[in-house]
Amino acid sequence: MSIADSYDAIPYESTPLPETHPGHLACLARLYGIDSVPPSKCNVLELGCACGGNLIPMAARLPDSYFLGIELSPEQAQEGASRIAELGLSNCDIRQADILDLQDEGLSFDYIITHGVYSWAPPEVRARIIELSSRLLSPQGVAYISYNSYPGWRMRGMLRDMLLYQVRNIQSPRARLDAAQNYLDLLEAGLGGSEQALLYYLKDEIERIRHAHPSYLYHEYLETYNEPVLLTDFISEANKHGLDYVGDIVLEMQFPGYLGEEAERFLNMIDDPIERLQQADFLLNRSFHQSLLCHKARQPSRSPDIQQLRNFAWIADLRPPKKLDLRRNKPAPFRHSEGQKYEIAHPLTKAGIALLTDCFPTPVSFAELVSRAAEWVRGDGGDHFATQENEMLNEMLMLYAKGILHARPIDMVGDTVGLPDWQMDAVARLGILRGDGHIPTIHHAGIHLDQFAARVIRYIDGATDKEKLLHKLLEDFKPGGDLAGLVDSRLSADELIAHLDHHLERLLAMFRKHGVLG
Repeated sequence: MSIADSYDAIPYESTPLPETHPGHLACLARLYGIDSVPPSKCNVLELGCACGGNLIPMAARLPDSYFLGIELSPEQAQEGASRIAELGLSNCDIRQADILDLQDEGLSFDYIITHGVYSWAPPEVRARIIELSSRLLSPQGVAYISYNSYPGWRMRGMLRDMLLYQVRNIQSPRARLDAAQNYLDLLEAGLGGSEQALLYYLKDEIERIRHAHPSYLYHEYLETYNEPVLLTDFISEANKHGLDYVGDIVLEMQFPGYLGEEAERFLNMIDDPIERLQQADFLLNRSFHQSLLCHKARQPSRSPDIQQLRNFAWIADLRPPKKLDLRRNKPAPFRHSEGQKYEIAHPLTKAGIALLTDCFPTPVSFAELVSRAAEWVRGDGGDHFATQENEMLNEMLMLYAKGILHARPIDMVGDTVGLPDWQMDAVARLGILRGDGHIPTIHHAGIHLDQFAARVIRYIDGATDKEKLLHKLLEDFKPGGDLAGLVDSRLSADELIAHLDHHLERLLAMFRKHGVLG
């Protein structure tokens, strides 16, 4: 069976990838000395775009930029084109094509995205991806390519070999997927209470697959091709085509210190920065990379320029502690909405992050942020800290590297499109109507939804206020309704209304917070 047929049979879950957003790529490029094109007016190419779950939300929010997606699967390409037509987007195209047959139409791209294709394609396609990235990339452009990597993927490769053995005589993609899922159940039970280290790894991997979309299991473990590479081999191949390595999308990986003091001492003995990154991969047993490339002529820096952070607008969603101490350089716990805790120490940074949370989801320029934070710190008696901008920059860089802070270029516009009251973001609503289990936020993250949340979005059509919404939901939750099984059947009518009202308020607040509901 061809690759195209397998993706038609089991479409890959197409979701927003925040790390591929041109605003994020632009900031990382500038951090390494590349004067990247403003995302508000750029050309973006995505190779292997599926039905456009990543590409279409970006196009909707950046109307003055152009987005082109290339997809091998006819059914997924058709679905993406249908969504674009229904949304009326004139700046986005999805075409069905084989990467090997893709022709140069004289258009260059400032951002090229290839996610989930490189390792999962035959050798000639992998070579073509690198060649196209070089040939179609604009002079100041950056290309993003993700791929599985050694040594870490050798462990996952073991499970892939086991699953491929189980489905060796099965041809149908759906039957292969069902057989693989059944085998995982049997394997997990067979592992039982074993305490061997290798079996602990298998248990964790099975648990990870359980929480992923079924398409991940099929296309990661059961496809014909899945060829990981060493980081240095990937960079060497890129160099042959006139491309240079900028860095990893996971910025933290560029700092040896994150592995600990002993590892940092070992890595710092290596002069070659690329070899140092490869050795870090060995220490970490890393299995996946998201690499940024540029033309060699751009000569990217091998270390980030921290002063570039002044040219970014910042985004954060971290709840500060109830009492914020701005008179001491002492770690304080900030919590993400999903529960993770992060320690932030410098008074300027603590004040700045608290201000960003108040402003979320609107980005705030560094100049405004540091000005307002300094005023707050001085007002709380921390005059000594109010002028220490470099200390704030250093701490912000580490938070940015860990993915706790997010940035956009100051020259980026059009990323905060307002919505009329009781109007749902068109891309989000269309996705739910087409059967998606997620919606894209204003900053291109993905929110996975349960049945209740999806039903609420279906009902928000621009003419339905909260009172009408509650009435429609009440019918769904009554005995015999579509959602009746989601609540305790012993609830009285008044208790059911109160229950729905509470959860609806929470849900609507979350939608508004993430910029998808007016």
